[in-house]
Order: sequence, then structure tokens, then C-alpha cells
Amino acid sequence: MNVVEITKIPPKESGWLITLLPAVLIIWGYVGVYLFQLAIDSTGRGRGERQVQELAYFPSGVALREVAIEYREVFADYIWLTAIDYYGRHLETDRRYEWLGHIFEILTSLDQRFIGAYHFGAITLAWDAHKPAEALKLLFNGMKANPLNWQLPFDAGFINYMLIGDYESAARLFQVSAKMPGAWSLVVRWVPYALARSGDFETARQMWRELYNSTENRKLRELIIRQLRWLKLEEGLAQIQEAVNQFREKEKRLPFSIQELVFRGYLKDIPEEPFGGRYFLDGDKVRTTTPPSRQAGDI
Repeated sequence: MNVVEITKIPPKESGWLITLLPAVLIIWGYVGVYLFQLAIDSTGRGRGERQVQELAYFPSGVALREVAIEYREVFADYIWLTAIDYYGRHLETDRRYEWLGHIFEILTSLDQRFIGAYHFGAITLAWDAHKPAEALKLLFNGMKANPLNWQLPFDAGFINYMLIGDYESAARLFQVSAKMPGAWSLVVRWVPYALARSGDFETARQMWRELYNSTENRKLRELIIRQLRWLKLEEGLAQIQEAVNQFREKEKRLPFSIQELVFRGYLKDIPEEPFGGRYFLDGDKVRTTTPPSRQAGDI
């Protein structure tokens, strides 16, 4: 009987392309970063459309995240330095930040837990680049990736409050932030402050009082008392302003004084000015003689 020898076939060796793939991906990534740097360097030199074309060659953060694989942190560190350099140079020159949002989209896609990048990117986008909506988008992406971080919802609430004027959203975001582990103790104090600016004076007053009753800290209680006085001032201004608006709509003119609003029945009485000042009309706006430095509106 013939014995058939079975020759063991050695495993097929990996091709050289597969072996070199990680190195190729790293090189390709750095080429992308270099192209992006070219786009950044050209900003402010009158190259307009070419800047957009150059930037188009650089992949999105999601695409680069897939390419970078285990080298994401290396890319993120490089882009972080690029972002700081880009911001600093434009801060000192033309104050134009065309690619700032794109830079931080890439950076935070590569390192989704880089809280400092979300924070710095959002603040600079909102105040320096005048793009609060883009800043909020960055922060909300960060909140999805970091659901237990208090800084991101606080920053989003701060932008809504300070720049957009959406006080109800600001209050909700401050509430979310205040419940997160490690949140600053002062965050909870922004909730009633934002509610007051949204017109919900009674809720804000109740929250301040509950906070007052929950603490034995003398300094905090003094601050709460000041905030309650400021809340009363804001409420008085709002009441008189509403009467002015009603008077103008019905009488087709502005009142001569606040006293006329009371005399004509548009205002029951003149609210107390809690800081000892006096309300007065400045055209169609209601003002107080109490200077801003004496008001307790700042937290």
C-alpha cells in the first residue's frame, strides 16, 4: 500500500503591505495635519477660496479617528498644540477664527474625554469667534461622551445665559450641572438667578429661600439676602415696564411719569426699590437711580 505523505503547508506569511499598514496610516495622518496647518497659516493672507479648498483635504474628526486607531492620543496632542497656536496668533492679529470650530471638532472626536478642549473651545468660539451656536454644539457633543461631567452643562448654561438670552435653557443646564459629582457649590446659585431673568420671579424667590434655610453658613446667607433684594429690584422694574408697555399700546403715547401710571390705573402702586433708590422713566424704559455697583446682581 502506497503511503501518501501529507506535506504540511506552512501558514501564509502576511504581505508586506499589511505589515507596513500602521506606519502608512501614521504618515497619512501627519500629512493631513500638515495640510491643515497650511490652511491655518494661510488665514489672513487674502487667499479666501483657497483656504476652504486646502481645509477640505483634511479629514473630519470622525474619519481621522478611524484612521488613527491606537495613535489617537498622539494626534490629539498635536492638534491641541495647533489649536492653541492658531488661537494665540489670531488673538494678536486679525481676531478672525475661521477654522476654530473645525479644529476642536477634530480634536474632541479624537479624544472624546478631553474636557479641557471642550471648555476652551466653547468659550473661545462663543466670545472670540462670536459663534455661540457652534460652541453649544461642541458642548452637547461633549455631554454625550461625558455624561457625568459637570463643567460641560455649566458652560452651556453660561453661554445661554450670557450671550443668547435663553434663560430657561440656562436654568435647566445649571440644574443638570449642579447634580453632577464634583460640581462647584456655587453652580446651584445660578439656577434661581437664571429663572429670575426668565421672568419666573416667584420660583426663583422660593429656591433662594430654600437654599437659605438649608445652610448655616453666615456668608452664604448674606449672599442669599443680597440676591433676594436684587430679585425684588428686577421684579419691580418688570412690573413698571409692563405697565408702561400697556399704557403706550392703549393711550398711543408714553406716560409722563410713573405716578401717572398709578393715577390712571395701570399700576396698583409703585414697587419698593430695595436698595433705597428711585424708579424713573428714561424714554420707554424703566430705570433705577441705584448704580450697578450697589446692585447685587453679580454672583
